[in-house]
Amino acid sequence: MKSFRFENIWLLSHRDKKARHVGFHPKKNLLRGRNHTGKTSLIRSIFETLGAKPQGKLESWDENSVSLLEFSIGGCHFFALHQNGRRALFNANQEMIVATSKFGEWSEAFCNITDFNLVFTDKRESAIKPADPACFFLSFYVNQDGSWQSGWNTFIGLQRFSSPWSAILEYFTGVCPPEYYRARAERVQESKALDEHRREYKLLERTMERFSRTLPLSGPKLNPENFAYEIALLTREVTELNQRQEMLRSAAVREQDLLSSLEQQIRLADDALAAYGQDAKYLRAEGAEPLICPTCNAEHTKSFYDLLQFAEDARVLRELAGCLRDDANEVRNRYGATLARLHTLDESYQRISKLLDTRKGDLKFQDVVESIGAESAVAAFEAERKLLQGAIDKALGAVDALDEKMKLLRAPQRTRAILEKFRSYYVSGRVALQLPAVDASKMKLAGRPDLSGSGGPRSILAYYAALWQTCQGVTGTFDVPVVIDSPNQQAQDDVNLPAVLQFIAKELPDDMQLIVGLETETDFPFDKEIHLDAPYSMLREDHWAEAELIVEPLLEKMYAKMTSNVEEVSK
Repeated sequence: MKSFRFENIWLLSHRDKKARHVGFHPKKNLLRGRNHTGKTSLIRSIFETLGAKPQGKLESWDENSVSLLEFSIGGCHFFALHQNGRRALFNANQEMIVATSKFGEWSEAFCNITDFNLVFTDKRESAIKPADPACFFLSFYVNQDGSWQSGWNTFIGLQRFSSPWSAILEYFTGVCPPEYYRARAERVQESKALDEHRREYKLLERTMERFSRTLPLSGPKLNPENFAYEIALLTREVTELNQRQEMLRSAAVREQDLLSSLEQQIRLADDALAAYGQDAKYLRAEGAEPLICPTCNAEHTKSFYDLLQFAEDARVLRELAGCLRDDANEVRNRYGATLARLHTLDESYQRISKLLDTRKGDLKFQDVVESIGAESAVAAFEAERKLLQGAIDKALGAVDALDEKMKLLRAPQRTRAILEKFRSYYVSGRVALQLPAVDASKMKLAGRPDLSGSGGPRSILAYYAALWQTCQGVTGTFDVPVVIDSPNQQAQDDVNLPAVLQFIAKELPDDMQLIVGLETETDFPFDKEIHLDAPYSMLREDHWAEAELIVEPLLEKMYAKMTSNVEEVSK
C-alpha cells in the first residue's frame, strides 16, 4: 500500500508582507483556534494547492496569496506551488515537472505521480473524463462547509462526473485491486476506439453506395494506352489554360484597382476645381467687402495678383485632371481587353470537350476516363475497408481480453469480505459515538447516512471512520491523510462532544496521518498541536523572511516556464 503524507506548507501574501509555515507530524495533528483564526483557511489551502477546491468561501483572505505544499508519496518528496489558478510541481531536488494554468494538465501530472488511474463518464455519458485531485481526496476530507450533510459536497467540480462516488470508494477500500482500474481505463479507451472504427466503417459503406449510384461501376475495362496521346494533349491544354487564366485574373485585379484609384483622384481634382472657381468668383465680385483676417483682424484688399494666383492654381488642377482622365481611359481600355481575353478562353474548354468526345471504336475518351476513375475509387474504398475491418477486429479482441481480466480481478468473495468489514466498522463506530444501533447488513459503500439533529454529524463521522478503517486494511490501495474540519457540528452537547473527540483521538487507526481543526481545547492526546490565536491574522510578519526565501525561487521558476510556453505557442 502506498502512503501519502503532508509534510510542510508555506503561505505567503505579497500584499500584506506576511507568511506562515506549518510542519505536519506523520501521525496526529491538531489545529486549535477560535473562529476566524485561520484553521479553515490553512486546511483549505492544503487541498487547493493540489487542485482540489473545497466548498465554501473564505473571508478576509488575500486571493492572490501563494501556497507551497511539501508532500510525499511512498517516501518520495514533491513540492506543489499555487497562485491564483497557476500551479507548478517540483521533485525533491526542486526540479520542475510541470507548470501550468490549465486544470487538465495539472490533474494529469498529479495522477501520474500518484498512479491514480480512475476514469469516469461525463453527465451525458458521451465523453471519458479522467479523475482529478478532488476525486483522490474526496473520502478523506471532512469539510465544515459541505461534508457533514447527506451529499458528497466536499469539493467543487465533481458534478461534471456521472456518479463517481462508488468507483472512488471501491478503489481506495480495495473492492477491486488497482490492476482492475487500469484494465477498466484501458477498456474504456479500446471501447471508444472500437465505436469510432465502427462509425467510420458504416460511413464508408454509405459513401460507396452513393458513389455506385452516381458513377456506375460497369464501364469499359480497357487498357488506356490507346488514349496516351489524347491524355498528354489534355494535360498540356489544361496546364496552359490554368496558367493563362491565373495571369489574366491577376492583371485584371491590378487594372481594376488602378482604375478605381484614378477615378477617385479625378473626383478629388474636380472638387478642388469647383472650390477654386467659387473663390475666384468672390474675388472678382464688385463692391465686395475687404477680407478681414479672423486672427489679427487686418483688412486685405483684393489685388490683381490674387486673381492671377487663383487662376494659375486652377490651371494646374485642370491640367492634372486632364492627365488623370487620359490615364484612366488607357487603364479602362486595358481592363476591357483583359476581360475579353478571359472570355476567349472558353474556346479552350470547347477543345477539351471535343477531346473528351474522341472515339476509339465504340468508346469515347470520356468513357475511359470515367471508368478508370471509378475503378481507382473502388480500389481505394476496398483498401480502406480492409484497414478498418482490421482495426475493428483488433479493438474487439482487446475489449474481450480486458473484460475477462476485469472479471477475474473483481471477485465476489473479495467484495463481500470488504463490505462486511466496512459494515462492522460502521456499527462499532456508532456505538462509540453514542448513537442508536442500526441494521447495516445491506449498507453500501456510497450509502451516506441521512439523519437530522445532533446525531446526524456523529453518524456521518461513524460512516467516514468506517471508510478510513477499511482503506487502512490489508485490501486498501492507498494510505491517504485524513483531515477533519470542525467536528463540533450542530452544537454537540457536553456528553456527545467528548465522545466525538475521544473517537477521533483514540479509535482511528494509529498509522493514519490525521489533521483535525478544533475550536476548543481537549485533553485527548495528539502528536502535534498548532495553536492559532489571532483573529484574521493567521499569517505573521515574523514568518515572512523564511517563507520568502523558500517560496520566491520556485515562484520565479514557475512564471519563467509559463512565459516561455506562451512564447513558443505564439511563434
